[in-house]
Amino acid sequence: MPKDIDMKIERKKPFNPEWYLKEKRENWVLPLILKDRAEKFPERPFLQYQNERPLTFKEVNTLANKIANGLIELGIKKGDRVAVLLPNSADYVLIWFGILKAGGIMAPVNTAYKMDFLQYIIDNSDSKVLFVADEYLDRIAPIQDRIPQVEKIVVWTKDGSKDFQNRGVNLKPLIPYVDFLDNSSPKEPDVEVRFIDIARLMYTSGTTGRSKGVTKSHAADYYSARGYVEITETRKNDVLFTCLPLFHSNAQVLCVYPALIAGAKVVIYERFSASQFWHWIKESGATLFNSLGAMSYFLWRQPPVPEEKEHRVRLALISPAPHDMLKDFMKRFNLKILEGYGLTETGVVTYMRPNEPFRIGSCGKEAPGYEVKIVDPETDEELPRGKVGEIVVRPRIPNIMLYYYHKMPEKTVQDFRNFWFHTGDAGRMDKDGYVYFVDRVKDYIRRRGENISSFEVEKIVCQHPAVLEAAAVGIKSGEGKFAEDEVMVVIVKKPGQDVTPEEIIKHCEERMPYFMIPRFVRFVDSLPKTPTERVQKHILKEQGVTADTWDMQKAGYKIKR
Repeated sequence: MPKDIDMKIERKKPFNPEWYLKEKRENWVLPLILKDRAEKFPERPFLQYQNERPLTFKEVNTLANKIANGLIELGIKKGDRVAVLLPNSADYVLIWFGILKAGGIMAPVNTAYKMDFLQYIIDNSDSKVLFVADEYLDRIAPIQDRIPQVEKIVVWTKDGSKDFQNRGVNLKPLIPYVDFLDNSSPKEPDVEVRFIDIARLMYTSGTTGRSKGVTKSHAADYYSARGYVEITETRKNDVLFTCLPLFHSNAQVLCVYPALIAGAKVVIYERFSASQFWHWIKESGATLFNSLGAMSYFLWRQPPVPEEKEHRVRLALISPAPHDMLKDFMKRFNLKILEGYGLTETGVVTYMRPNEPFRIGSCGKEAPGYEVKIVDPETDEELPRGKVGEIVVRPRIPNIMLYYYHKMPEKTVQDFRNFWFHTGDAGRMDKDGYVYFVDRVKDYIRRRGENISSFEVEKIVCQHPAVLEAAAVGIKSGEGKFAEDEVMVVIVKKPGQDVTPEEIIKHCEERMPYFMIPRFVRFVDSLPKTPTERVQKHILKEQGVTADTWDMQKAGYKIKR
């Protein structure tokens, strides 16, 4: 396999790796930037959802003000959390902006969450107000008496009406989003928001425990978005496209926020569709988009369509890129690609450099503002170039990474030990400083762009009355070296008990998000363990899909989302 591809990314200006040294930190605040863009480009289209009429910068700022003032009327004060459980929409962005203008902290909730997962996020975040789509109200009803800190629930509907059923939610006041918006003032809220204030509380998968709430400052979000603008040279005439979920950082700070900073337009679609993707790309006039590794293979397997070449895209950020077929992928889809590596906690810490060869297998060099090293996972000593170890990161300037894990001081200290943030990912660095992701050190599973906690999968499976113990592992199942994981659960039954794979999956369907539900189920007499009774998951991974493993896809079992 070749080591690099000579692919020139055309730029109007030279890449400036030290852009952040010339900017005033006190301006790294989303509400200030939104107000500024609304004053400078009041009639310029900014925010569009699918085929709806785009909202101008002025309209977005006015609506965000109304949401902010509405929240203040509901009692939200600076530093209060507000949870958001909505599908992709223009209103999602307006609510996000409004929360920040009120001085609040947005706590996005994965729309696949239900039961204990949903209750935990809302309760752990200490959210006082919850924005929820009416289609998800039936998930709130069973947990409403376990989220006592939520004082008000604002109900959003796709058709913009205030006609909805409470679906059993009786303990909390339900406020129609339409009324909430109509009764609020469009004036700029009288709240001082600083760059060091927390802007978002983002939940990411735990490994040996529950999901972790990552506290991100206004400065951190700005830094990620502004870095994207610099590396991609986002311009005012660009159209940024996303069909990734707005409850994740990618769609928020690597698409919507860069468009805001650059004075460009962003077009949002509800969810990814491999069959419709290129039609949407052409229809939206997209010039920039981001995608996740698994999406590349879904697109590759689709039959060719004219739109896959008849588009305006000048650059795509794909992480990880499909390295095993990169040249063919770019040729077929008429694309130039950049790649990066990052986490919710850190932002994007490596990027491929413009005007440098694309090194197949690498996720790039240190991004401006970060230090990246490869260290021995036991001693934290830096390893020689070319050796595989743990990827660790630290910022060169303050406030651009997470502050701490919400209500998890011990986990915060553990991950920041020896003054470096430990990613839990294994990698190596070549002599030129290019980083190569190798594998995951942490005990989590990566599937369809989601980090899945094996601990949480095992916890739910072990709640079944016939299960004695279980181990969840990620099994590579798909095309290419960089294929993502599928979830396998290996189960030991209780003596005298019996259960079928279908019964296990049904049990999981009722209690966990669809993306966590195991594809593979295997029953064994015992799990391989160390002398200290720790499950040796590497053995289960090496065994892989055995002859006695049940496969959901081959069995034709369909899960409901």
